Amino acid sequence: MPRVGLVLLPVLVLVGTLALLTGNAAAGPATESCSAVAGAPFLYSVVIPVSSVQCDSATRRLRVSTVLTRDGIAAASATRDCRNTDVCWLTVDASAPDLPGNQVWCTNTVGSVNGHVVGKASACESDEF
Repeated sequence: MPRVGLVLLPVLVLVGTLALLTGNAAAGPATESCSAVAGAPFLYSVVIPVSSVQCDSATRRLRVSTVLTRDGIAAASATRDCRNTDVCWLTVDASAPDLPGNQVWCTNTVGSVNGHVVGKASACESDEF
């Protein structure tokens, strides 16, 4: 084997090994280990939804997008991004004032992990407010 080949072979092996290790470390958990979670909204001066994206282990980038609906019509919405964590919560950012009378309030959530949608979730309140 020529002298140049002897010098380049270990370098190529090292570069290939680093590429494999870096690719696996950056990937994070599979999206199957994460889910979107929606809880029923509650009244605390304003109507507040409860929503999150939850994973089995810390993930590089989580996003939770929530729409709070009143009688099926969007009353508020918000999106929150979290980094390097296993849970990303969104609550007060999508709150709305309660109106007189009884309405049906619902939380509608979409969760994303590293740019891929992992699911949708919805929950409605059962109290009268």
